[in-house]
Amino acid sequence: MFCNQCGGRIADGSVFCNLCGAKQGVVVPAGGAQPGTPQQAVVQVQAPAAATPPMPQSLKCNSCGASLQPPSGTAVVVCEYCGAATAMAASTGQAQVIQKHYMLDNKLNNESAMNAGGQWLNKGVLRRKVAEKSDLGNTVLKFVPYWVVPTTIVADYQGTRGTGVAQMRSETKAGKVLGGALFALNAASMANQNRNRNVTPQVTRVRDRIQISKNIPVVAVRGYNKYQPEGGYEFNEAAKINFDKRQSGGAEVMDGDVTEAEAKQLAGGQAQKVAEREAKKRVDSLESIQVYPTMTDGELLHVPVFFVEYQFKGKPMFIAIDGNAGHVMNGERPAVALW
Repeated sequence: MFCNQCGGRIADGSVFCNLCGAKQGVVVPAGGAQPGTPQQAVVQVQAPAAATPPMPQSLKCNSCGASLQPPSGTAVVVCEYCGAATAMAASTGQAQVIQKHYMLDNKLNNESAMNAGGQWLNKGVLRRKVAEKSDLGNTVLKFVPYWVVPTTIVADYQGTRGTGVAQMRSETKAGKVLGGALFALNAASMANQNRNRNVTPQVTRVRDRIQISKNIPVVAVRGYNKYQPEGGYEFNEAAKINFDKRQSGGAEVMDGDVTEAEAKQLAGGQAQKVAEREAKKRVDSLESIQVYPTMTDGELLHVPVFFVEYQFKGKPMFIAIDGNAGHVMNGERPAVALW
């Protein structure tokens, strides 16, 4: 493994670096996972200095002075008159306007959203006309609040490489083709091994470090797990504009009940998934990984999301589509549908 402070190579399982003395992340005990399976590192997240006080049921907007009556449990309320977002500050215990409040404009209509969802449903060689064979249900457009948390991810991982599986997981077509070819060659080598013991697959052990930065979105509404972007999805930050409720086109603009401090902790969990996904692109078999995320103050971003319900062969499924970029950010689809 490598020191998360100075980057020097240190012994696996070290609690302190013998080079600079820095304390390392929490190490999963050797017996905590089955051999050959990724070990889930415990993400260390600094707790907020003070608990955020509950938002009063009646208050005035600090921007325009209008009366606000947020429902119980609300952490972020959007003024229906001026559009300013108000949250409770943990440091002062007072309601204050969120200064970093932005939005993405909606570029889709129902038809273009259905087209984007249909293309996603049919993607893959093992899926044939899934969209055409599905029964469409409700389609709803909402401007959903997300905390976008800038996160630096450092992860030490180890595994094996050489069978072509990692390349087959590549997001590019060329990478998949190369991985498939390498996988076929190694399969042939394994077959030949039964006839010629001198032929063995070229499998190597890998131990390396990942260092990446992500703007991790965390949905700011409890119970909206299906609206949570997956697979390391990031919103198009370059297209954001200052929040203006008039730009919603009459669609529902949601309040939030997740505080920024909570969002930072949740972003740490998302960072674990991002690191594991990135590591699996680099190795064929991921044996262990330790993740050290660092989250900083972010911003509130209202995003247009088309939520589509559909049924495939009687099974209810869903798709969540980013209305600004036109991409599916979460959803369910059959793994195999050839007939």
